[in-house]
Amino acid sequence: MGNKNKLPDVFNVEQLIKLFDAIDRPKVAIACSLAFFCGLRISEVCNLRIEDIDLERKILKVVDGKNSRRKFSGYGKDRYVPIPPQLIHPLNVWIDIINGGKWLLPSDKSPDTHLRKKSLHEQFREVLNHSGLLIPAYTIEFEAKVNGKKVKRRRTRHKYYFHTLRHAYATYLRDKGMDIYNISALLGHSQVTTTQIYARISDKQLTNAVNDAFNVPLHHQVIPQDTVKRLTSAKPNQSPMEYLQMQVLQGEITKDEYREKLELLREAKNEVIYPEKL
Repeated sequence: MGNKNKLPDVFNVEQLIKLFDAIDRPKVAIACSLAFFCGLRISEVCNLRIEDIDLERKILKVVDGKNSRRKFSGYGKDRYVPIPPQLIHPLNVWIDIINGGKWLLPSDKSPDTHLRKKSLHEQFREVLNHSGLLIPAYTIEFEAKVNGKKVKRRRTRHKYYFHTLRHAYATYLRDKGMDIYNISALLGHSQVTTTQIYARISDKQLTNAVNDAFNVPLHHQVIPQDTVKRLTSAKPNQSPMEYLQMQVLQGEITKDEYREKLELLREAKNEVIYPEKL
C-alpha cells in the first residue's frame, strides 16, 4: 500500500511540451492522450474496445475498471468518462486507421489481442528517455532467488511514469475548481478519501498547461507546431507506416491522402501491408 501522505509528482508546462514532443508512435500518442485528457489508468487504456467509444455522445465506457477481481470490494466497477471535444477527431481518425477489429489499441504483434501494459510501459519509458524526463527518484534493494539461491538486487524507481498523466488530469480538474466527489467519480475511485490527495496539490503552472491542451486542437498539443515544422521525414526509430499515421493524426494530411501514400508505400515495398496489423 502506498504512502497516503506522499504527494504524486506532476509535470510542469515545459515537461508536458517535451513529453508530447518526443512521441513519434501514433499508438502511444493515442494512449497518452486518453490518460491525459480522460484520466484513464494504463490498464483501462489498454483494455478499451472500439465499441466502448461513443464519438457522437462524446463519452467512453470503462468496463471492469482497475481489474477484474470483482470479489474484492471496490474492484471491477464500470464507469463513463466524457471525451473532450479536442480528442474526438484524432480518435475518429485512429479508428479509421486500424480499420476494424475489437480493440482500440491492438497488439503490435497480433490485432486480435489488445496492447499489453508492459509494452505500453516500455514505449512510454522510451518517450520519457527521449524527452529527458526519465529521472531517477530512488533505488530499492530486495532479495531474489536465482537457481535456488538468494541474491541481492537493486532497482531504480523513477520520478515520472505513465500514471503521472492521470495525476495531471485529476490535478487540473481540481485546480479548475471541480468538486472532489465529481473527480472521484471520473477517476473511478471507490472512496473519495483516495481522491482527496489532489485537494492538497496546487500547481497553477500545470493548470495553465492542461488548460491550453484542452483548448487547442489535439494534434497541435501532441506534436507542438514548432516540432511539426521540423518533421520533414520519419524519425530514426520511426517506421514509414508510423510516420504516415502520425501525419494523419496531426491533421497534416487527409484520410484520402493517407490511403494514397499507403498504396505508394505498398508498391515501393512490393508487399501488402494491412493497416489493422500496424
